[in-house]
Amino acid sequence: MTINCRLVAFAAIGFGTAGCVTVALAPGAEKVKITKSAGDVASCKAVGNVKSPLIGFDAINATLQNQALGLGGNTVFVTAAEPESVAGVAYNCP
Repeated sequence: MTINCRLVAFAAIGFGTAGCVTVALAPGAEKVKITKSAGDVASCKAVGNVKSPLIGFDAINATLQNQALGLGGNTVFVTAAEPESVAGVAYNCP
């Protein structure tokens, strides 16, 4: 998984403001890849948008993975790390 430094910084802020939050992975969601590289999704089909509040690094990933899986995706391309959330697009990749 590739997450940029900005996202990590925002996640650290989220730890301080949101406390310790645990998000359980749905069965199969652990296989959903998270990337910041557009090349990783170049041959994939977009299936929907995903978004997670800043609730802790692991919980952000789990939220994005669960949402992508629910949309039929197997990859999340992170498009924005905002002060309050992380957003991306779920893709179904071959």
